[in-house]
Amino acid sequence: MTAKENYHHGDLRQTIIEEALAWIDKENIFSLSLRGIARRIGVSHNAPYRHFPDKESLLVAIAEIGFTQLHQALQKALVDSPDDVQKRLEILGVAYVKYAINNQAYYRVMFSDCQRNYEQYPQLDQVSNDSFNVLLNAIKAGQEAKVFNTEDSLQLARVCWSLVHGVSMLAIDSQLMISDSASIVELAQKATRIMSKGIKKS
Repeated sequence: MTAKENYHHGDLRQTIIEEALAWIDKENIFSLSLRGIARRIGVSHNAPYRHFPDKESLLVAIAEIGFTQLHQALQKALVDSPDDVQKRLEILGVAYVKYAINNQAYYRVMFSDCQRNYEQYPQLDQVSNDSFNVLLNAIKAGQEAKVFNTEDSLQLARVCWSLVHGVSMLAIDSQLMISDSASIVELAQKATRIMSKGIKKS
């Protein structure tokens, strides 16, 4: 089925999203344009604007999907995780990094400039908070179990998130001098182990 046929079958919105992700994977977010996407998928230059009024609205839609997927990945990681609250935190951190390196275009969009306009995009704000709250709740559970220290849980969550986000961005930007997924995951495991030990109650 061609892109034009997809349009008539109501699938243009999804086609635009997929083409945008492919564009970001091969090039970057900055060069992305709705007219460029229209040209690549073979529809009129006005067609994408029926679904997305501008580039930012497209990025917001992609970010919402990405954060929803991340939230699902984190929740899935907890399903068979042990009761050990420290191990559960480590598992979450590794799952986070795995999502980032396996979904690089989504991840780049999720933390692009559109995230700064959270008041304008409440749905995006909600789904991003849902993901963060999985981490926050894991830390609170560790505090309740008297395993983690009693510092402000939100601050501890931000510290932990900063670590896994940093590993993720360095990995997808090829700044770690390792490129294979297995080595990146091994690094994430070590980093999250150090992280979880660092917030343990002394």
